[in-house]
Amino acid sequence: MIILLFGLMTSIMGDDNSKLFNFTQRVDHFGSSNLGNLTFTQNLLVDDTRWGGAQTRAPIFVLFGGEDGELFAPERYGTLAKSADEFKAMIIHIQHRFYGDSIPLGTIESAMADHQVRSCLATDQALQDYAVIIQSLKVNYSARNSPVIVMGIGYAGALATWFRLRYPEIAIGALASSTPLLYYGNSTTSDGYCSIVSNDFKDVNPKCYESIRRSWKEIDDIAIKPNGLAELTNIFNTCRPLQSSEEIKHWLAQMYSAAVQYDEPNNLGVKTICDYAVNKPSSIDGVATAIRGKLIMENCLQNHIIGVKSPFEPFANDTVAWEWQRCNELIFPVGCLEETMLPAKPFNFIEFKKSCQSRFGVLPNPHSPISFFGSKNIIESLTGFGGNIIFSNGLRDPFSSGSILQDLSKTIVAIKTTEGTTCMDMTSSNLDFNDPEWLIAQRKQELDIFKDWIDHFHHISGSYPTSFSLFITYCLQILVFSFMTL
Repeated sequence: MIILLFGLMTSIMGDDNSKLFNFTQRVDHFGSSNLGNLTFTQNLLVDDTRWGGAQTRAPIFVLFGGEDGELFAPERYGTLAKSADEFKAMIIHIQHRFYGDSIPLGTIESAMADHQVRSCLATDQALQDYAVIIQSLKVNYSARNSPVIVMGIGYAGALATWFRLRYPEIAIGALASSTPLLYYGNSTTSDGYCSIVSNDFKDVNPKCYESIRRSWKEIDDIAIKPNGLAELTNIFNTCRPLQSSEEIKHWLAQMYSAAVQYDEPNNLGVKTICDYAVNKPSSIDGVATAIRGKLIMENCLQNHIIGVKSPFEPFANDTVAWEWQRCNELIFPVGCLEETMLPAKPFNFIEFKKSCQSRFGVLPNPHSPISFFGSKNIIESLTGFGGNIIFSNGLRDPFSSGSILQDLSKTIVAIKTTEGTTCMDMTSSNLDFNDPEWLIAQRKQELDIFKDWIDHFHHISGSYPTSFSLFITYCLQILVFSFMTL
């Protein structure tokens, strides 16, 4: 049972073994605005049912939330659930600020309309959120000698990496699963994502690959006819009349990329699309049939207007919060060349910058997420002072084109699987029962590294235990914060 030292956090027992906590968090940690002590409620799940306890210095595993805004029990996450069982670990899942129910001012519309509040949707603020929560929970559980390992998927994996670099005294290690870290720092070519999507389709069915390539011209040919857009609206059964052929092409490109990203090892998602695409008289008929028959469960295709113009937004999150982050910090410079299966649209930073300025009045800074490390190259930061970081990738995942795929040192390692897609080590729910051998081996390799980190921490802290004075300092910091927010 948790004994609260301060009145900033309340808990509600969830449907499973997890407790839902509501944590009072400061909107601006760094005084960069005039918001003063304005706070918001940040949600997190805590599962301590398998935790070995503070007396045994059992570890704490923290899953950082990302732009999806979801909070799930540990059983939804492969490596995380295995870690809890093997290491008798406490599991914490923290929701990202401005997503899910963790939104300042009550609604995302209000938060994003206030330019000072909106400016606090930033990576450094999110990292500080996680630091405050982790330290607070360690105080509440008297777990000052319990090692912490942070994890994340995609963008949240980048947060876990940056957290390990910025707060090494809090986290002994980090796992970044399917994290396109090099894209965020503008440190890789822009066409890799589209190339992997194309190659995955070609490997499954070369005829399907060619059929999809031809479909873009078919769409454009229909669009330029009198009432052509109305015809396309009918063919694809869109919920809103199409305003241009680019809308449906953009949506289809997302669908194809999502099919690759979240494909099962037997190529089910891609294969389903291809079965339809190659068995119709025209490419466009095959694609439309696939949408109507298998891939869309709604009555019509939800075609949203894209607020920020980018040639290709892989598996786009349609929230205004994510659009803001994409413009302000997390630039994703993905473009497609003529040689790929997807529509040819190279990334144009000038056009992207114009759309961001029009949408939010900001100019993108491609290096801002890593500027606090004093380097414009994340590789330099990692090799300069990083350690105990795992980059996990499946090479069929398009995001792997922007990921770390080679070991950078003895303690910054890349684990990659040829057959893997997006974050399969973290999201597969089979937990080894029906998983392929390569996925079981991937998880085991990650857990073996975790064990080395934890054993090393216990060896060091056994000789030099965390001081009681540091523990008291944590308590005082939290109490001061609680009084400031009253």
